[in-house]
Amino acid sequence: MNYFPRKFPRVLFFALLFMVSVAPCNAQASNIEWYPFTINEDQMASITDFSGLNHPLGPADRLFVKGAHFYRVGGDCQPQTKDDQRVRLFGISLTGAANFPKEEDAPKISRRLRSLGFNAVRLHHLDTVLNDSEDKPQGILTTGAFPSFNQSAVQRLKTFIDALRREGIYVNLNLHVGYSFRYVVDQLTPLVPGENMPFASSPLHLFEPRMIALQVEYAKQLIRRLDLNNDPALAMIEINNESSLVGAWQRKDVDGLQGEYQRLLQQQWQRWAVRQYGSLDKACRVWGSCGLTKQGALLVRQDEARVLAFGDGWLAHGQQLAKRALAKIDVKSPSILEPKFEVQEEGAGRRVLDFVRFLSEMDKQYFETIRQAVRSEVGDLVPLTGTQMYYGGIINADSQKNMDYLDQHFYVDHYDFPHQSWDRNDWRIRDHSAVREGWAPLLKQAFYRDIQKPFVISEFNQAYPNRQSAEIMPVVTAIASAQDWDGLFLFQYADGNTWRALPDSFSLSGMGGQIATTGVSAAMFRQFQIPVLREQSVVTMTPDARLMVGAMGEGATSDAYIEYIRRTFDLDVRDAFTKRVGAYLLQNSGTGNGALNSAVSSHQNKNSTDKELAGAFWSANDGHLVSDRDAPNLRASGAYSAMFAGFSQATSLAGSSELISPVFSKEGRQFGVMMLVTRDAKPLNKSRRLLLTVSGATTGSQPDVFPARPKNLIAYPGDRGWWTLEPDASSASKPSGPRDATGPVWLERINVSFFYPSNAKRMVIYPLDQDGQRLAPVAGSDILKTDRGFKVSLNKSSPWYEVLLVD
Repeated sequence: MNYFPRKFPRVLFFALLFMVSVAPCNAQASNIEWYPFTINEDQMASITDFSGLNHPLGPADRLFVKGAHFYRVGGDCQPQTKDDQRVRLFGISLTGAANFPKEEDAPKISRRLRSLGFNAVRLHHLDTVLNDSEDKPQGILTTGAFPSFNQSAVQRLKTFIDALRREGIYVNLNLHVGYSFRYVVDQLTPLVPGENMPFASSPLHLFEPRMIALQVEYAKQLIRRLDLNNDPALAMIEINNESSLVGAWQRKDVDGLQGEYQRLLQQQWQRWAVRQYGSLDKACRVWGSCGLTKQGALLVRQDEARVLAFGDGWLAHGQQLAKRALAKIDVKSPSILEPKFEVQEEGAGRRVLDFVRFLSEMDKQYFETIRQAVRSEVGDLVPLTGTQMYYGGIINADSQKNMDYLDQHFYVDHYDFPHQSWDRNDWRIRDHSAVREGWAPLLKQAFYRDIQKPFVISEFNQAYPNRQSAEIMPVVTAIASAQDWDGLFLFQYADGNTWRALPDSFSLSGMGGQIATTGVSAAMFRQFQIPVLREQSVVTMTPDARLMVGAMGEGATSDAYIEYIRRTFDLDVRDAFTKRVGAYLLQNSGTGNGALNSAVSSHQNKNSTDKELAGAFWSANDGHLVSDRDAPNLRASGAYSAMFAGFSQATSLAGSSELISPVFSKEGRQFGVMMLVTRDAKPLNKSRRLLLTVSGATTGSQPDVFPARPKNLIAYPGDRGWWTLEPDASSASKPSGPRDATGPVWLERINVSFFYPSNAKRMVIYPLDQDGQRLAPVAGSDILKTDRGFKVSLNKSSPWYEVLLVD
């Protein structure tokens, strides 16, 4: 049987064939030299301790939104006055039990986070686990009807917030994250017999009236019980994690609604259509759907959206498949496969657009209901957001019109589970790099920023055992700093049941390669050490344009938004490297503010020079931000700090005078992360005391093996290009070892040479031990003085060094 119609272009057939028949080949080197090293997070020496970035929070530290950024109210405790002070948040998530440490542990954990440079924590998954235990609470709720609060958990969290406040650490309170409503216990609309409530009840909780009313009650009681009104520690509130009706439709979750919930949403859609057109008869005439069941006022399926890009029929379906196939093998689509990006005023396309607008307005109604409840408890200052932009795309800006800031999540090399979700012994990763496979996705985040609001990445990571994970904080910090974003929250800190310092999936604690970069990244971001890009390019988006790309699946199944801005504004990911980019989101379909549009046009027509974007070498801000795309790598520098992350070929140092331009040994992977920050409050060119970090991969140990040895990353059985950890002996029949490591922890030894420009007479370098204390200095023969500075070679069993320069 011929699957493709005769008129289907042969080139597209062969593109599809190529995609399915050629598997990616990951030919990375495995020659890593390991050494055991576990950083003592409770005993940081001054050189590695970044506690000085914080001070106890008081009334002057309350946060609010001013313009497009976060500010402290200042000494007069009043917003919008002369003493307001700009603030960036460098934070980390705490999930589940980690939010409820014992009273005696709360100060210790708070000091630990402060010493790493964090000034915010994200209180996440408070509501996911129902638990009645007073000794080991796993969540804020009990097994009683929602919302029934676990008093032990509430008291522990209050005590923890007090400790965080004393250490200068704000809290980001998350409301609905993981609670799954129970239709009998919570007296809700029943499910179809045999159907299970979806995780977090998504998307049912966004439109079922009683669920919404219960969420209002939960939000109010949670804030009251934690005494957060007028608390300077409360930095922000997230209403709903990773969920919107538009996003659910894009992921085909709305297609799967059944029974009373399908009927309820369909009734709401029909009432919306009547309000919009006056009657269903008028609506169906516009839609061309009067011959369909219920005049076309049934729920619109996601696959109907292809009519927007390619028209209707089998040819449109074939074009859509071909375009996706070519994108997967990185082949540019021919013009026949380019979407039209035309707002359809009638017909099937209009029906799809109307349905997505209905969903967006339902999202907005939900957010507004919760927002008003929160405002009644904490007043108007505390910044609020609805959900993450990826869960719906740029159209989420409409449902979050009255939110104070926009939020996003970003991961490199998230886990894949071929058979069962979150199987401990069956999972895989690609071992991708943030400066390689994650590069374009990271730069694309910039286009989701509303230039009129603060922008936050509230989750990001490159989880264990990815061998490039040490790069994630420096790379995201450099791009976020250059783009002038307002908050970064790594996901996450530790398993709160054990607080063990061992690698464990997304946890930072125990990940020595990442910990070594944390404090320096915090200083770079919070102290504005990386210059902000001077030039700006702004995408002017009308409501119709946002609706169109949202209806085309943007946010989940397509890159409609990125394609739209490329074709409409001639912008792509390179522009997010050389310019501050974002969207100006018009609230009507007209031209908006003429003065602003004129300014936007001048920025869009101002192209970067050939030198800045020549070939594979990208440079911005007079060389403060540089990326070699052939290697690939990223370098960023400012007055007080510099960083390098990525790959570099082994070449000669002769003639090199660039700061942080490493040359890695030919014997290793030629990958590494180097960061340099002054520790005497002087600029780099005058500093005489610096912290240098040299970091790579982190792994745990293979259990029940003597002597202890590092646990190996191995090819996932049967799938080229996928990796996993070698199985434990106790689970040898399974393909993977667990993602929670056994000690001791091992770090990758980085053998590297670099040049440090300086007019000092002498350089002394001390490797630091697990407490940050000095070890024996690097031999003088490894530090060669030249007329312009020092050539340095390092190969010690340490991820960080104290550097002293003597005049």
